[in-house]
Parts: sequence; C-alpha cells; structure tokens
Amino acid sequence: MSLSVLSRIAPSKAIIRPQLIAYRFASATHVPSKTSPKQLQVDSKIPGYFSYERDVSRDKRAPNPQKLGDTPMRFLLRRLGHAYEIYPLIFLTGAWFVVFCYVVYYSFEKVEIWLDRSQQTAPWDWSRIRNNYWKKPTLIFDRSGATHQRLEIMEQLQDEMLEAAKKRGTR
Repeated sequence: MSLSVLSRIAPSKAIIRPQLIAYRFASATHVPSKTSPKQLQVDSKIPGYFSYERDVSRDKRAPNPQKLGDTPMRFLLRRLGHAYEIYPLIFLTGAWFVVFCYVVYYSFEKVEIWLDRSQQTAPWDWSRIRNNYWKKPTLIFDRSGATHQRLEIMEQLQDEMLEAAKKRGTR
C-alpha cells in the first residue's frame, strides 16, 4: 500500500495518531541513490558515453548532499592544495579584517561615540570630560604624544563657559 492510496482513505477512529505519523515519515529514511535504476536506452550507433545520475546536491536525506563548491566556504577553499595564486588574496583579506577590527575598536574608545545613555549629559560635555579628556585616543599614529597633554588655558575657558551657562540656566 503506497502513501498516495493512504492519503485518499479517510482516517477512521481505529487509526491512532502515531500510526499516521509513521505512515507520513515512512519514506523519510530512504536514502536516494546517485544512479538511476532505469537507464535511458541510447542508440548504439551514436558514439559517446551516457549515464543518468541524480543530482542530490540539495537533498537532505543524502549522507553528504553538497557538491564541491556548493557552499561559500567550499567554493573559496576547495582548491587550495594546488591553486597557490589564491594564497595572497586570503592573506590580504585576513590582514584587512584585523586592521578593520582594530580601527573599529579604536573608534569606539573615542569620546564622540555615545554608547551609554544612562546619564543625562553627553560624553563630550565638559562636566563629564574635564578630568580625562587628554587620556582619550585621538590619533592612531601619535608617537610623540602631542595630543595627550593637558591644556590649562582651554580648561580655564571651558570652566568659565560652564559657569556662564549655569547662570543663564541652559545647563
């Protein structure tokens, strides 16, 4: 009795639910073969070789359904044993990724990016940054440390501006 015949029969109360599930998934464990049991007959006068095979590339029941190059990683890395011209590209991609991660990390250490919004004042507000503004990263290549020095004239000016803002009521 095939599944198509069972699907036309109305289920009676005698058939219980586990039996229906067993019927439904009866063919799920069948692994498809790569060669077809029925081959097309080709005229023997025609030269060449003819063999029909099933394409089980996307069939999840097959033990290893993917073909070579079917997934992105297999497409990129399957021929590394003898395709040496790809090695520099992989190296450059890895180096680019490392530099990219470093620049992203370094950028998030700066004061201009406001991640923690639990406080009312912004990170670049003078009342929050007064004690550590010279410690924040500014340039990636600052070997002499010129950007990491306190500026007392600017601190006095900022303090006066903050006091004036508080007197006006805008702070």
